[in-house]
Amino acid sequence: MSERVGGRARRSVAKWVVLAAVGLAGFAAVKTGWFGFGWAQLKAMYWPRDEAILEWLPSGTAAVAIVDPHQMRLKDLAADPSSLGPTIVRIRGDVLKVTGVDLAFDVDKLAVAPNLAVLRGRFDGQALATKLAEYRYVKADYSGRSYLVRAGEDAVLVVDDFLVYGDETSLKAAIDAKDGASLAKDESFTSRLSHMGWNYPLVATVSLADDRPSLRTLIAGATGPRAVTVGVRASSGVDVRAWVETGSATAAADLAKTLDQERARLAETLEPTAGAELAALLAGAAKDATVRADPAAAQVEIRAHVRPDALDAIVRAAQNSSALTATAKALRLVQLLTPPPH
Repeated sequence: MSERVGGRARRSVAKWVVLAAVGLAGFAAVKTGWFGFGWAQLKAMYWPRDEAILEWLPSGTAAVAIVDPHQMRLKDLAADPSSLGPTIVRIRGDVLKVTGVDLAFDVDKLAVAPNLAVLRGRFDGQALATKLAEYRYVKADYSGRSYLVRAGEDAVLVVDDFLVYGDETSLKAAIDAKDGASLAKDESFTSRLSHMGWNYPLVATVSLADDRPSLRTLIAGATGPRAVTVGVRASSGVDVRAWVETGSATAAADLAKTLDQERARLAETLEPTAGAELAALLAGAAKDATVRADPAAAQVEIRAHVRPDALDAIVRAAQNSSALTATAKALRLVQLLTPPPH
């Protein structure tokens, strides 16, 4: 009898020890940021949509790029000396030293616009203020919100899980956008992202003309592209999808025809600057792309897939051209973000 009682007591103690260990592990995961990092990884896989990050971008912002680090191979990129790896490592180290923010671990989503960047992740506003005080950043207030600013240079705002960075004027515009008109409330903008989808490591959209043209423009007949949205995904090569919005069904058909004509002579166009080898490779990739007009939506869809071997050949050809050093680094960056074929 006493042995059974003792056995139950030992099992009860063991159960509480296990529960305590799990609780401590969970607490440590939350405090160190690993829980949030893991949750962000899961969201990137199954629920990548995040329009809340657009609430800090003023309505009418012409160009925005949205980056999802959880869908990228950042470790391989940082380790590669032939691309932008050393620069990225340096920037990460400098930012971590000055702010305590680890761009590779603390940031889950990044929206970049001219003069403004909005980061969603895990940030300690008080710790950031303490560190930046050493670099002569001071507290300032605008429209009921406090931020840090270094006069004449840049400013930082931390609110919950958002960090907003830019010059002071742009930061104030971001605060106004949050409290008023933002891209999150711009249906034409959000519909572009929804149409493209959020499940890309990189999505960029650029407005080329007013979404609401004047009567004069409508009467004359709107022509040419109004906006371009591009999604890039690295999967056994590189997949690029683009939507070009035009003003009418006729404009979409004309644009698709023009793009077909231009890619047919792409090698001839690029050869003087890129060289024969690279021009031929790029022309081959363009030839394999599909260009399709959608008259009902007044849009043109472009889809392109570059195989890993073709991408590798393009990178090598670009590296052999001194005039295209920057392009070669950019292509190498894309290649490093590309998983190897299974």
